[in-house]
Amino acid sequence: MKSMNDIRHSMRAIEDTEQITKAMHLISTSKMRKALNKYASNTVHFNRVQSAMKDILLHSRETTHPFIGHSEGGRAAFVVIAADKGLCGGYNHNVLNFAEKYMKKSKERYILTIGQEARVFFDKRGYMVDVEFLHMSQNPSLENARSIANDILDLYKNDLMDEVYIVYTHFISSFLQEPMVLKLLPLELSNFIDVDTEVSYEAQIEYHPSAKAVFDTLVPQYIIGLLFGCLVQSFASEQCARMMAMENATKNADEMLGKLQMEYNRARQFAITNEISEIIGAQEAMT
Repeated sequence: MKSMNDIRHSMRAIEDTEQITKAMHLISTSKMRKALNKYASNTVHFNRVQSAMKDILLHSRETTHPFIGHSEGGRAAFVVIAADKGLCGGYNHNVLNFAEKYMKKSKERYILTIGQEARVFFDKRGYMVDVEFLHMSQNPSLENARSIANDILDLYKNDLMDEVYIVYTHFISSFLQEPMVLKLLPLELSNFIDVDTEVSYEAQIEYHPSAKAVFDTLVPQYIIGLLFGCLVQSFASEQCARMMAMENATKNADEMLGKLQMEYNRARQFAITNEISEIIGAQEAMT
């Protein structure tokens, strides 16, 4: 049996840890609410952007452009979004393992990471990270999405990659998030199977001044909107996962304190019983 001093020391250490997990839970709850507000306001735009692009592709069958069509080269770039830090349950583990498994389908791959945990993950497994976007997973802004999109488009235009995918965590609810992959470039109708269009018609779209000029302007804006949506969903998923992880950690600390308190009570009772026995024994020896 542990001594009462050892048990008290363990209880103080757990109480200190519990204070930290409670504080982190409160911080994550606050961030989660902000993230959910941003997610709610972005969801309509995110879905509308995909719907509009599917509508354009459906009615531009004869149009040719480097941004649309089927790729042949096999050089795939993966933009992987994770967190800048851990302590968020299985959030990082799930999306990064999903990304690694999906990337193995490509013969030649380039890795672009968003979030420190993504870079560390691939470094440990011997992958070379080609581009690292720092401190952007915690700040899902249009400015950051635009910066990432510009770098991706420059690499794609310079023929350094044939396909571009983004791997992120799709936010379903506060209790459910799952890793997903979207193909950013080139645009293909097969990537929009689950996307609904708002209207139905058969005519083909005519472009002015030309299809190339329109797609040169339109596709970058589409990529920015999509990246922003993925950043927002990943951030909301991370905060929900961290809130749940800290809540579970606090509950575990409470359970451990309860067990230690019982163990302390038993040790205290044992010490009192021994002391009484010693007093009785001393009295009997004196008589």
